[in-house]
Amino acid sequence: MEKNKSPISSLPPSSWFSDDKSGAEIAYRIKWATKTGEKFPPLVFLHGFNGSSKSWAYQFSEFNEHIIVAIDAPGFGGSKTLESDMSRIADCTASLIKSLVDEKVVVVGHSMGGMQAQVLAANHSNIFAGLVLSCTHKGRAQGIDVPLDAEILERIKQREEMDDLTYGELRIKKMLKGPIAPDVFSFLAAVAGEVTVDGIRAGGLAMHHLDTTNLLSRISVPVMNLTAARDIVVAPDAAAALKNGLPISY
Repeated sequence: MEKNKSPISSLPPSSWFSDDKSGAEIAYRIKWATKTGEKFPPLVFLHGFNGSSKSWAYQFSEFNEHIIVAIDAPGFGGSKTLESDMSRIADCTASLIKSLVDEKVVVVGHSMGGMQAQVLAANHSNIFAGLVLSCTHKGRAQGIDVPLDAEILERIKQREEMDDLTYGELRIKKMLKGPIAPDVFSFLAAVAGEVTVDGIRAGGLAMHHLDTTNLLSRISVPVMNLTAARDIVVAPDAAAALKNGLPISY
């Protein structure tokens, strides 16, 4: 990659998948393996609450032996909003994956994407070779009649009032602890600055009502569960609850 060139500029273009069952229109990016030799499983990346398929730009540039797929969650990136629970969103993701590849895949889910990945692995284990969970938890387990919490409502208000750059920089400052390289900060802020009000509301609701406690025992593939010592988003007790509920983890 050229010096001072944003990794976003090298991303493959978006494509779209229409799910006939739900009516969802999901955007994704795909890069076919560019190195020959040993065959590796496709990698499918699911982004967090401040992201989109652009969040995985560095992964697209590094993993040349794999087919790489990064998916925009409903309301994020190029995907149309689908206000629904995480199970229905996971069903759409499974349909998209099966439309692209015949092989079993390794799904990498970060934060919000990790929550969807848990549901996906529990309900669609037949498409999985493995699962990587990054800085995530089991969901907020709020009842259907419980409104969105104040933190999400504040995000919506900020997004309505702020320009893209200001909002993006604010979100990254609240997401990360300690110093961060300027080029990495600019990259993350540019991605976060594209998140929309519809995305915040749709993703917020899906996480708000999710509780994967009773799903984890159905995950039958090897799981790599990644946590971060300086994670200021996922509380230690929430991270521990997920780890303790996983039947197979490394």
